[in-house]
Amino acid sequence: MENPHEDPNWGDPSPYPTLKLQNSYKWITKLRAIERYFNSLPSAEDDDLAIIVDGYDILIQLPPEIMVERYFQIAERADAQLASRFGVSVRELHKRGLRQTIFLGPDKICWPIDPLAPRCWVAPESPIPPSAWGPNKGHWEIIHSDPRWLNSGTIMGPIGDLRRYIAATMDEITATHDPAYEFRESDQYYLSNVWGRQEYWRSRVMKGKAPAGPPGRIIPVKNNPFQKTEYHVAIEYESALFQTKAGYEPYFGYLQFNESDLTARITADILQEGSAFEPSAIKMPENVAASLSKLYDAIPEAHRGSTSEDWLSIVQLGVNFITNHIYGLWHCTGPKEFVGIEYPTLWFYPFVKSLLRAAVKASQAGEPLTEKLIDGRKWAPKNYYPVSPDLNDEFGGAWTDLNDEFVPWRDLCQPHNEVLFQGEEKASELHLGSL
Repeated sequence: MENPHEDPNWGDPSPYPTLKLQNSYKWITKLRAIERYFNSLPSAEDDDLAIIVDGYDILIQLPPEIMVERYFQIAERADAQLASRFGVSVRELHKRGLRQTIFLGPDKICWPIDPLAPRCWVAPESPIPPSAWGPNKGHWEIIHSDPRWLNSGTIMGPIGDLRRYIAATMDEITATHDPAYEFRESDQYYLSNVWGRQEYWRSRVMKGKAPAGPPGRIIPVKNNPFQKTEYHVAIEYESALFQTKAGYEPYFGYLQFNESDLTARITADILQEGSAFEPSAIKMPENVAASLSKLYDAIPEAHRGSTSEDWLSIVQLGVNFITNHIYGLWHCTGPKEFVGIEYPTLWFYPFVKSLLRAAVKASQAGEPLTEKLIDGRKWAPKNYYPVSPDLNDEFGGAWTDLNDEFVPWRDLCQPHNEVLFQGEEKASELHLGSL
């Protein structure tokens, strides 16, 4: 499959650091395509950020500047948590070569399932309190289990570290691919195996002994004494970036921030505490409110007579009820028919056409992704939408990694316009009907 990438690649028109979005599929083919793309990038882009997502079951909720800002906040917390796990300072942790820079989505089950495999038994517990998932946490019941395992459908990290992690995973495929194994083509299987080996050797090196595990467990030995095992891979436990669906069904949903100061209240007794249950409040972060307001204010023609201040108090946003994060994106792990059910619930559903047009104009005008500095840097897209007549499209399109080819919307998505745009079309019909 020569051209599996059909989503925008956000990256760096020097001198700004960047965000690149890859969209891949077909399991091992996905890894080969990602490896090819990263190997095509110069080392000068190693500190740029990439988001890699599955192609068919991802719905993005928050703008890229929020994802970038959260990435660095999560990385800082993750380093502190890792240092605490090993009883050292963050400075000592970094001195020893350990840090958390690559974040994958959380899973509440180890897949492929094998309790004796390092990817399953070595996985450290998440920092989420044990009581968060109810009294049955930790008994391999997906609803109540800790989200301590890796899901390969969502990944975010620096280009340089990702290049090394993917290369190690390709080496893992070469060394262990078994034509008779049921999940021999699973990218998650190999990515998790590399991560499991990392976690085992982290514990062994930092604590001076191997971590405990079940009888008969498989030990992830090194192929040679000098094999690298540290790849800075971590799980995004909080669902601030990535909200997976399977096993999380009771723990996320949509809230209106309609109380004072853009506050929402969780009134669902998800742990069935009964009389002991007390509703909790969640305040919309200021940066989320500002980012969504900017998008809303850019399309006044789509909501005549309504201000962003009015809209923010009635819009419904997806929230993780355990960590209280308005999550960045939603990943439909499990049956895929839920993608079509979830899509109309997203905040942008009534404005898709207008938002796409505004995004194209902003891109063609050369606008950056962020106005403020994040991690001391200003972030900009890898590529801007072309303005040449043969490629220009009012709804944009996608850059691919095959010879920097641009695919206009009309060639990529137009057959699905009716489904994608029906929210705005229906809203327009209702508005006309009320005149």
